[in-house]
Amino acid sequence: MKLPPLADAPVFRRAGRLLDALLYASVVAAVAILVALVCVVTFEVVMRYAFNRPTRWVVEFSEYALLYLAFLGGAWVLKEEGHVKVELLIEILSSHVRETLHVITSLAGAGVCGLFCWVSSTYIWEIYGTGEILFKAVLVKKWLIMVIIPPGLLLLTLQFVRRAFTMPTRSAGLAA
Repeated sequence: MKLPPLADAPVFRRAGRLLDALLYASVVAAVAILVALVCVVTFEVVMRYAFNRPTRWVVEFSEYALLYLAFLGGAWVLKEEGHVKVELLIEILSSHVRETLHVITSLAGAGVCGLFCWVSSTYIWEIYGTGEILFKAVLVKKWLIMVIIPPGLLLLTLQFVRRAFTMPTRSAGLAA
Protein backbone atom coordinates (compact mmCIF):
# COMPACT_ATOMS: atom_id res chain seq x y z
CA MET A 1 0.00 0.00 0.00
CA LYS A 2 1.50 3.31 -1.04
CA LEU A 3 1.48 6.29 1.26
CA PRO A 4 -0.90 9.05 0.25
CA PRO A 5 1.03 12.13 -0.94
CA LEU A 6 -0.28 14.13 2.03
CA ALA A 7 1.22 11.67 4.52
CA ASP A 8 4.65 12.18 2.93
CA ALA A 9 4.52 15.97 3.38
CA PRO A 10 7.30 17.59 5.48
CA VAL A 11 4.87 18.56 8.24
CA PHE A 12 3.85 14.92 8.67
CA ARG A 13 7.48 13.77 8.66
CA ARG A 14 8.25 16.32 11.40
CA ALA A 15 5.17 15.19 13.34
CA GLY A 16 6.39 11.61 12.98
CA ARG A 17 9.81 12.54 14.38
CA LEU A 18 8.13 14.32 17.30
CA LEU A 19 5.95 11.27 17.96
CA ASP A 20 9.02 9.04 17.83
CA ALA A 21 10.75 11.30 20.38
CA LEU A 22 7.71 11.13 22.68
CA LEU A 23 7.54 7.34 22.33
CA TYR A 24 11.24 7.06 23.09
CA ALA A 25 10.90 9.29 26.16
CA SER A 26 7.94 7.29 27.41
CA VAL A 27 9.72 3.97 27.00
CA VAL A 28 12.80 5.35 28.80
CA ALA A 29 10.49 6.39 31.66
CA ALA A 30 8.94 2.90 31.62
CA VAL A 31 12.38 1.29 31.83
CA ALA A 32 13.28 3.56 34.76
CA ILE A 33 10.07 2.53 36.54
CA LEU A 34 10.83 -1.13 35.81
CA VAL A 35 14.31 -0.77 37.33
CA ALA A 36 12.78 0.94 40.39
CA LEU A 37 10.21 -1.86 40.63
CA VAL A 38 12.93 -4.52 40.60
CA CYS A 39 14.81 -2.61 43.30
CA VAL A 40 11.84 -2.16 45.64
CA VAL A 41 10.72 -5.78 45.25
CA THR A 42 14.27 -6.90 46.04
CA PHE A 43 14.25 -4.55 49.03
CA GLU A 44 10.95 -6.09 50.18
CA VAL A 45 12.33 -9.63 49.91
CA VAL A 46 15.44 -8.70 51.91
CA MET A 47 13.41 -6.86 54.55
CA ARG A 48 10.89 -9.67 54.87
CA TYR A 49 13.18 -12.69 54.91
CA ALA A 50 16.49 -11.34 56.23
CA PHE A 51 15.19 -8.92 58.86
CA ASN A 52 11.60 -10.09 59.41
CA ARG A 53 10.49 -6.46 58.84
CA PRO A 54 8.23 -6.41 55.77
CA THR A 55 7.25 -3.08 54.29
CA ARG A 56 3.68 -1.87 53.88
CA TRP A 57 4.10 0.13 50.69
CA VAL A 58 5.89 -2.13 48.17
CA VAL A 59 2.78 -3.97 47.00
CA GLU A 60 0.98 -0.69 46.35
CA PHE A 61 3.99 0.79 44.59
CA SER A 62 4.16 -2.33 42.42
CA GLU A 63 0.48 -2.04 41.47
CA TYR A 64 0.88 1.61 40.50
CA ALA A 65 4.14 0.91 38.66
CA LEU A 66 2.46 -1.77 36.54
CA LEU A 67 -0.22 0.73 35.49
CA TYR A 68 2.46 3.24 34.50
CA LEU A 69 4.47 0.57 32.66
CA ALA A 70 1.46 -0.40 30.54
CA PHE A 71 0.52 3.14 29.54
CA LEU A 72 4.07 4.40 29.07
CA GLY A 73 5.19 1.42 27.01
CA GLY A 74 2.08 0.51 25.04
CA ALA A 75 2.51 2.90 22.12
CA TRP A 76 6.18 2.05 21.74
CA VAL A 77 5.35 -1.66 21.64
CA LEU A 78 2.74 -0.91 18.97
CA LYS A 79 5.31 1.06 16.96
CA GLU A 80 7.65 -1.93 17.11
CA GLU A 81 4.76 -4.30 16.19
CA GLY A 82 5.61 -6.17 19.38
CA HIS A 83 2.09 -7.04 20.48
CA VAL A 84 0.99 -10.64 20.42
CA LYS A 85 -0.66 -11.50 17.11
CA VAL A 86 -2.34 -14.52 15.60
CA GLU A 87 -0.87 -14.61 12.12
CA LEU A 88 -2.27 -17.90 10.87
CA LEU A 89 -5.19 -16.24 9.06
CA ILE A 90 -3.23 -13.18 8.00
CA GLU A 91 -0.52 -15.24 6.29
CA ILE A 92 -2.99 -16.96 3.94
CA LEU A 93 -4.66 -13.72 2.79
CA SER A 94 -3.66 -11.82 -0.31
CA SER A 95 -1.45 -8.78 0.19
CA HIS A 96 -4.30 -6.43 -0.78
CA VAL A 97 -6.66 -7.95 1.82
CA ARG A 98 -3.85 -7.93 4.41
CA GLU A 99 -3.18 -4.24 3.77
CA THR A 100 -6.88 -3.40 3.93
CA LEU A 101 -7.26 -5.25 7.25
CA HIS A 102 -4.16 -3.50 8.56
CA VAL A 103 -5.68 -0.08 7.80
CA ILE A 104 -9.11 -1.03 9.21
CA THR A 105 -7.72 -2.47 12.45
CA SER A 106 -5.36 0.48 12.87
CA LEU A 107 -8.17 3.02 12.44
CA ALA A 108 -10.42 0.99 14.76
CA GLY A 109 -7.64 0.94 17.37
CA ALA A 110 -7.20 4.70 16.97
CA GLY A 111 -10.92 5.23 17.44
CA VAL A 112 -11.15 3.07 20.55
CA CYS A 113 -8.03 4.56 22.13
CA GLY A 114 -9.15 8.08 21.26
CA LEU A 115 -12.55 7.49 22.85
CA PHE A 116 -11.00 5.98 25.99
CA CYS A 117 -8.54 8.88 26.13
CA TRP A 118 -11.42 11.35 26.18
CA VAL A 119 -13.47 9.38 28.74
CA SER A 120 -10.49 8.80 31.04
CA SER A 121 -9.53 12.49 30.81
CA THR A 122 -12.98 13.62 31.94
CA TYR A 123 -13.00 11.03 34.75
CA ILE A 124 -9.57 12.07 36.01
CA TRP A 125 -10.59 15.72 35.89
CA GLU A 126 -13.65 14.79 37.97
CA ILE A 127 -11.66 12.90 40.64
CA TYR A 128 -9.10 15.70 40.70
CA GLY A 129 -11.93 18.09 41.53
CA THR A 130 -13.34 15.86 44.26
CA GLY A 131 -9.93 15.11 45.76
CA GLU A 132 -10.72 11.39 45.99
CA ILE A 133 -8.09 9.47 47.95
CA LEU A 134 -7.01 5.82 47.72
CA PHE A 135 -7.17 4.43 51.24
CA LYS A 136 -4.41 1.85 51.46
CA ALA A 137 -1.17 1.60 53.41
CA VAL A 138 -0.10 4.89 51.84
CA LEU A 139 -2.77 7.55 51.30
CA VAL A 140 -2.51 9.01 47.81
CA LYS A 141 -4.79 11.08 45.65
CA LYS A 142 -6.41 8.81 43.08
CA TRP A 143 -5.84 11.19 40.18
CA LEU A 144 -2.06 11.07 40.77
CA ILE A 145 -2.12 7.35 40.05
CA MET A 146 -4.49 7.50 37.08
CA VAL A 147 -3.09 10.62 35.42
CA ILE A 148 -0.88 8.48 33.13
CA ILE A 149 -3.87 6.90 31.37
CA PRO A 150 -4.91 9.77 29.03
CA PRO A 151 -1.38 10.58 27.77
CA GLY A 152 -0.69 6.88 27.25
CA LEU A 153 -3.93 6.49 25.31
CA LEU A 154 -3.19 9.64 23.31
CA LEU A 155 0.17 8.21 22.26
CA LEU A 156 -1.54 4.94 21.33
CA THR A 157 -4.14 6.85 19.30
CA LEU A 158 -1.47 8.76 17.40
CA GLN A 159 0.58 5.63 16.78
CA PHE A 160 -2.50 3.76 15.51
CA VAL A 161 -3.21 6.63 13.09
CA ARG A 162 0.38 6.56 11.86
CA ARG A 163 0.22 2.77 11.63
CA ALA A 164 -2.83 3.02 9.35
CA PHE A 165 -0.61 4.74 6.76
CA THR A 166 2.37 2.39 7.03
CA MET A 167 2.64 -1.34 6.52
CA PRO A 168 4.86 -3.33 8.90
CA THR A 169 7.75 -5.21 7.39
CA ARG A 170 7.98 -9.00 7.36
CA SER A 171 10.46 -8.83 10.25
CA ALA A 172 7.81 -7.00 12.29
CA GLY A 173 5.45 -9.91 11.89
CA LEU A 174 3.42 -9.14 8.77
CA ALA A 175 4.32 -9.98 5.21
CA ALA A 176 4.56 -6.94 3.00
